[in-house]
Amino acid sequence: MDAIECILTRRSIRKFLDKEVEQEKIEKIIECGKFAPSALNRQTYHFTVIKNKEWLSDISKFFKKRRLNPLYNVTYGAPILIVVSDSDIRFAEKNASAAIENIMLAAHALGLGTCWINQLSDDDLKNNKEFVNFIEKAGIDIKNKIVGSVALGYSSEKDTAAKPRKNNNVNFY
Repeated sequence: MDAIECILTRRSIRKFLDKEVEQEKIEKIIECGKFAPSALNRQTYHFTVIKNKEWLSDISKFFKKRRLNPLYNVTYGAPILIVVSDSDIRFAEKNASAAIENIMLAAHALGLGTCWINQLSDDDLKNNKEFVNFIEKAGIDIKNKIVGSVALGYSSEKDTAAKPRKNNNVNFY
C-alpha cells in the first residue's frame, strides 16, 4: 500500500476481533512511531504497549464508573492499547501526536485497525489515586504528559467507508 492510499483509506475502528496481534507487527508499528518528527529531534515520546487483559478490563471498568455508562468501553475491546506519553512539557502534544499518527498509519498498512483514545490524557486524572495506580502498574512515568493512546487490533467492522470531507476548510493565497 502506498502512503497516499494508506492515508486516504485509514479509518477509526471501534470493533475488534478477539485475535492476538503478531509481535513482529507490534514492533514494526512502534518503530514507525519512533520515526515521527519531534521538537529539535529530541525524541522525548515514550510508548507503553499494554497487552495485559486484566489491566485493559480494569481500566475499562474505571472509565465506565467515571462516565456513569455501563456500556462504555474505553478501548473498544481492542487486545492492545499503546499509551503515548512525552517528557517534553512544552512540545509533548506536538511530538506525541505525530507519533500517534505514524502508529495508526503503520497499523493500517499492516492490516490492523486503530482508534485514537483521549480519555487517559485528561490532566485532572493525575489527581485520581486509582488512575495513578493503573498508570504506575503499567510502567508509565506519571511525570510524563500522556497525550493519547491507540486501541489496536484486528478490525471486526465491515463497512469502513469514509464520511464526506468538508470543502470549506482550505484557502490558497
